[in-house]
Amino acid sequence: MESLGRSCLWLSQELSPQRPQLLLLDCRTRELYESSRICGALNVVLPALMLRRLRRGSLSASSLLPGPPMQPSSLVSVLLYEQDSECQLEEAEAEAQEWDADSVLSILLQKLREEGYQAYYLQGGFSKFQAECPHLCESSINGCAGSSMAPVPNPMPVVGLGGLCLASDTDPEADRDNMSCGLDTGSTTTSPPTGLIPPFPVQILPNLYLGCARDSANLESLAKLGIRYILNVTPNLPNLFEKNGDFHYKQIPISDHWSQNLSQFFPDAITFIDEALSQNCGVLVHCMAGVSRSVTVTVAYLMQKLHLSLNDAYDLVKRKKSNISPNFNFLGQLLDFEHSLRREERRSRGQSSEGLDPPSFFTTPSSDEAFEMNPT
Repeated sequence: MESLGRSCLWLSQELSPQRPQLLLLDCRTRELYESSRICGALNVVLPALMLRRLRRGSLSASSLLPGPPMQPSSLVSVLLYEQDSECQLEEAEAEAQEWDADSVLSILLQKLREEGYQAYYLQGGFSKFQAECPHLCESSINGCAGSSMAPVPNPMPVVGLGGLCLASDTDPEADRDNMSCGLDTGSTTTSPPTGLIPPFPVQILPNLYLGCARDSANLESLAKLGIRYILNVTPNLPNLFEKNGDFHYKQIPISDHWSQNLSQFFPDAITFIDEALSQNCGVLVHCMAGVSRSVTVTVAYLMQKLHLSLNDAYDLVKRKKSNISPNFNFLGQLLDFEHSLRREERRSRGQSSEGLDPPSFFTTPSSDEAFEMNPT
């Protein structure tokens, strides 16, 4: 049986000079990755929901790789690493004990090899490699020590984005779910099956509605639902009824793309929603298709105002609107937002915030009774 482990010496030879055929995947947390990493490595951010899909075969490992689809033969090898590995086992049959069988590294390594990629793991992990080859490691600030490589800008692309419903800046969310909904433009695009898309905005909480571009243009349904506040989470959709004075608008100019920082607008969006609800008015949160950006903002609102975890807030919205699909960078921002809410809660209770937050896993409750909603 072929050995799945590769030594630090082997990797240092591969990186000196750097060989573009080698794809390095950092399977540690986002915080550790941003602190320091091996030169040229990409971070793997896969929520537990996607890990389950990957494990059972409903999602291909190749679809998670960055850039255009790559054939196994187009790469010399893929190398994955974690923070450290205490064991140094020689026999190939014992190597599987070197990592957690349910870890991102283990699952992704197994699936990549099943799909024909020459995939391996780094023996000893990042800690050992950094100790032996510090000149081949980098941080977001300093770049590679002793290397001509430029510092890596933030935010970095993360594995888990490539090929998975990424939309362009010019056509937000169109590639994500072209069966969702949009403005009627007279196009000949095939209509979705009856019953797939709700005919009106979906009510998430009393007076809080989640929808798409079509919903924001339907004056009749807006009036029927008592919607007077509209949160437009797109850079280019017009605020159609802004001039008639009957509606309050707020626009968040964000595209559905991994490079966008949507979380910076969470406080303003939450304040806007709160203002509408305090006036006993309906508020519509919409983007283009109603599956990514508007969902991310809505989940953030539920997390803060109802003190829900990301898992529970996401699951609540999913139950109301089954076709939601935030891009993975937005999910990462929601994880960071969850961490910040935890820190604020600890400070409000007078507890120390010096310790690290416990690991966050993005899962969805298996039972409809996983939690009880109480919006009051």
